Amino acid sequence: MYRKKILLVIILCAVLSACANQKIVNEIVLVHAISFDTVANGIKSAALIANFREQGKTELQVLHTESNSNNGTLPRLNERTKDPLERGQLRMVLFGKTHAEKGTRTEIHNLLRDPKISSRLQLGVADGDASDVLEFIQKFQEPIFLSDMIEQNMINGNLPLLNLHESLFNYYGEGRDMFLPYFKIDHGEVIIDGLALFRSDQKIIEISMKDAFLLKMLIQNSKNGNYMVPVAGKASNKQVEDFIFLRSMHSKTNYIVNKVNPIPSILIRLKLETELQDVPDWVDLRSEEQLTQLEKTMGSYLKTEIEKFLSLLKENKVDPVGLGDLVRSRSKEWSAQDFEKIYQEIETTVSVQVKIVNTESA
Repeated sequence: MYRKKILLVIILCAVLSACANQKIVNEIVLVHAISFDTVANGIKSAALIANFREQGKTELQVLHTESNSNNGTLPRLNERTKDPLERGQLRMVLFGKTHAEKGTRTEIHNLLRDPKISSRLQLGVADGDASDVLEFIQKFQEPIFLSDMIEQNMINGNLPLLNLHESLFNYYGEGRDMFLPYFKIDHGEVIIDGLALFRSDQKIIEISMKDAFLLKMLIQNSKNGNYMVPVAGKASNKQVEDFIFLRSMHSKTNYIVNKVNPIPSILIRLKLETELQDVPDWVDLRSEEQLTQLEKTMGSYLKTEIEKFLSLLKENKVDPVGLGDLVRSRSKEWSAQDFEKIYQEIETTVSVQVKIVNTESA
């Protein structure tokens, strides 16, 4: 009898808890994504929200508001709903291209001060108006589509590690710059078209997913990134250029600061273990001689590509790799202002060693 009473109490508590949670869901509006765009009169903001309809079902909607200030976005959006907005499930903050170029300082500071914002939040930049991307996602009724896309491309593709914590670290850290995924609507689909590189809070340039892979290898041990490498081949008895599709299994980069003053000199050593995919027919994967030659060819090509990439960063005065932070750790007299003046003159020497650990025929 005693056990039956205890069981009854547990069941009642469970039922009451379930009812309480359902009531809460019915009385709030979940915000999954927010966008910021620059318009003639100030700032245009939008929010992708989920309205609870019935058990297990929600309906996505996009709310819009405009103001001459980007402060108080949620309170203004809150005026357009019958229930209060809840930002605890916010997974994406998206900046329009023009807005990102003008500066994102206020939004970043607001995110940092908000205790309800999860560290799983992702930041991004849209090619065009960010609100257009939210409208596009709303049609498919997938509230966390953008953040899931970023996560998938970090794990299986060319994107380096991205989240609010990493973005804030790069933004506030001395000697490094922030980078964010760059979204584009292409032929009826939302795609990640590369990365937007920032100087302080302003977007300066975009880079392709190909260059995103190079950045990934330069700043972390990468897995599953993809890259296309040209190789000299033969077809119809004529020399032509074929391509080998490589997939990173593991990479490791070491930095050696050979000199700090007056102009820093840095040696970058990259080791990459890779598997081959989509190999041309003329390549004999059983030949040790050919595999060795392919390793040298790929190493030489990646060395050249990384050197070009570093030149692009210096030319635009953006430092997503964190070379400034590296030099700062070796110098007691480092200052951001002085380093910025000499950043374009930094001497970087690159060495790449490729090891083919697996092969996969197309």
